[in-house]
Amino acid sequence: MFSTVHRSKEATRGKRHVVARIMSWLALAAMAAPVPAVATALYAFGNASLAVPSNAPAGTVVARAYYTPQEFCGKETCDLTGALLFNKGSVFQSRNGPDLETNVSGLSVRVLVDGTPVTDNIRMTLRGIAEVQLFRDSRTPKDGSLNSGVFNSYFQVSYTSGLLGETAVIYLNAKAAFINGTCSVSDQTVALPPVPQNAFHGVGSTTGETAFQLRLNNCPAGYNRIGYQLSPIDGAVAGAPGTLKLRPDSSAAGIGIRITDGASGQPLALSQSHTVTGYDSGAGGSPSIPLNVSYVQTDGAIKGGSVNAGVQVMLDYQ
Repeated sequence: MFSTVHRSKEATRGKRHVVARIMSWLALAAMAAPVPAVATALYAFGNASLAVPSNAPAGTVVARAYYTPQEFCGKETCDLTGALLFNKGSVFQSRNGPDLETNVSGLSVRVLVDGTPVTDNIRMTLRGIAEVQLFRDSRTPKDGSLNSGVFNSYFQVSYTSGLLGETAVIYLNAKAAFINGTCSVSDQTVALPPVPQNAFHGVGSTTGETAFQLRLNNCPAGYNRIGYQLSPIDGAVAGAPGTLKLRPDSSAAGIGIRITDGASGQPLALSQSHTVTGYDSGAGGSPSIPLNVSYVQTDGAIKGGSVNAGVQVMLDYQ
């Protein structure tokens, strides 16, 4: 069955943590310091107007921007050699990181490289996604611009390139306005049908597809975008997009649970924000997200038994 359980029953939290279970039966410097040449300028949030929940608890991620290695350094992978971090985007406020205050009271920012927070001494290779997270902090929320002032580069991340290396500079380029209220998420259950083992025909084959609606309730008007993402509790199956690993209490083997977009039928990218297309900024309301789940064979040998997988569902607002 597919069920959702809130960490909090408050209807107006800025970030929803929802535990979803799928169960059935089978027969994330100083100014004077020399830095490499700037090769990449990244403007997170694209000069947008962000609508942010004013009542979201401190730590709630309210907006995300993603960059691939090609966008970050122009290569398939980026070998990172260090970083400069500037509080409020000011070269006069160097910090170790990972969290920085922005120019907007109530909002802070961090960058994750393949899930690892960027600090001044980062040394690693970017292979997947660099994510800029804008999140609520404990300061009193006040509308404002993230890029106010002469200097507004928050992160300068150095990477190997040529003799001296180069730098990707991350700017925050948006205005933020606070809105009172967020969506709530209802508990729900989706049951997959029992299927015989001979319904599978090799690795990647699927069966038992079941459609369902992930429902959001009482979303207030005024947000430019509401996003959702599904984060696997026990990890994703490598090389199998949208596929969840089974929970430890499952007795089946060689099987995963695949989640697909209800409109396109394509596997849903996990741990990435997707737009809630049914949300009406002018009216608000209770949009639903059409999704499908199915069994998928992940190994050459399969074993019948119980199948139990899980995700966390998180909402973000702009």
